[in-house]
Amino acid sequence: MKTGKLTFAATVILFLLNVTIATGAQNRNHEGLKLIKEKSFPTSEGKSLYVKVSGGDIVVNSWNKNEVNVKILGDDNTEDKFEFELKNTDNGVEIIARKKNSLLNWFSSIKLKVEIIVPEKYNSDINTSGGDISYDGIDGIAKLNTSGGDVNGVSLTGKLDISTSGGDISLSGKDTEIDAHTSGGDIELNYSGTNQGIELSTSGGDITVRVPKDFIASMELYTSGGEVSCSQIMSNVKKLSDSKLIADLNGGGNKLIAKSSGGDIDVLSK
Repeated sequence: MKTGKLTFAATVILFLLNVTIATGAQNRNHEGLKLIKEKSFPTSEGKSLYVKVSGGDIVVNSWNKNEVNVKILGDDNTEDKFEFELKNTDNGVEIIARKKNSLLNWFSSIKLKVEIIVPEKYNSDINTSGGDISYDGIDGIAKLNTSGGDVNGVSLTGKLDISTSGGDISLSGKDTEIDAHTSGGDIELNYSGTNQGIELSTSGGDITVRVPKDFIASMELYTSGGEVSCSQIMSNVKKLSDSKLIADLNGGGNKLIAKSSGGDIDVLSK
């Protein structure tokens, strides 16, 4: 009898332990972060998302709903060391995550990630002081700024203003006006559709641009520490050297400007 009771008790404890582990796993993602907050807001296309985060990654995706969904993820210390403000306004949705006023908080290791889903047609002003930005499938006016991470944009349309002080920029889109700058990384652009005006600059990396063969542009490529090249058919070539190239593509049109202070610049056909 005693052995049977002990076996039953052990089975119950093991079952409860497995349930606890499984529940914990559901609330954590593959990076080991747990869900701290989640909230959804009704909205409409054409409004704006404003995000300001003190040191964390930001991921923005789109869906076909008139709704903004926000998830705040972090480690075991994040909730105690951050304060969060999530609100709906007449202009759209605002998300602010700031470290609490403690000197130790600014020098401690804290993991934070903000995941957001917005309507496909939505404007954005995204800012993080120490993380990466991922921005996918959105048509609108977007300002993306990070002081210490990479920027990755996929399937974009509209107008982009991107800056990072310490990372790479990787973009793909069509029919988009683009102004992108990094102080310490590479820039890669895979572009389709009509040229709306493109300006790319880096102080410490390479620039690679892939465009269709029928891409129309007045092109200017400059580098101080590398070489420039273009595989497109060019006309009206004004300056051609290892470090400078000014020419028209398919008769010329809106600007394609790429500048680097320390790397190569390549414009390639796709």
